Amino acid sequence: MASPIARIAALAPPWPVLWLIALALELAVGSVAVWLAGTKGPALVGLGVNLLVALRFAVTLRPGAVPLITRYGRHDPAGLPVRAEPYTRRLTLAWALLLGLFALAYAVQMLGVWTVSMISTAEAMACTAFFLGEHALRRRLFPELGHVSPGRTLRAVFQAAGARHAG
Repeated sequence: MASPIARIAALAPPWPVLWLIALALELAVGSVAVWLAGTKGPALVGLGVNLLVALRFAVTLRPGAVPLITRYGRHDPAGLPVRAEPYTRRLTLAWALLLGLFALAYAVQMLGVWTVSMISTAEAMACTAFFLGEHALRRRLFPELGHVSPGRTLRAVFQAAGARHAG
């Protein structure tokens, strides 16, 4: 006979459905928060999202933890050379700092220094340039990885996320 917890777990929808439900709830709560915040809402969303993602990168830098980009690199079809692990740790830190700076920019925006569209445009340009530029640097530093491409990187990210939720 199955335990009560096992019976309850069997009733739960599969992970993708739970993820979609969580996403819908997050969007609903975020929409209400923006509406309640009025003119400061878009800046609050930018601040919150950037802060959460920056923290997602940063918490993986704790001693004994696997840095987020190291985890992604381990899912790359070419593998992750041991000599590249310090690089992926520094890259994880760089993303945490970059997104943290944009969170700060959105906080400063609420003082009327910039517009949300100025920060959003700067963030899109900076993050795209950083992402693409990092690929050029990685190709140069680690030629044994072969042709490093944004598509291959995104596949590795999705595989790492899938592996994490499957276990």
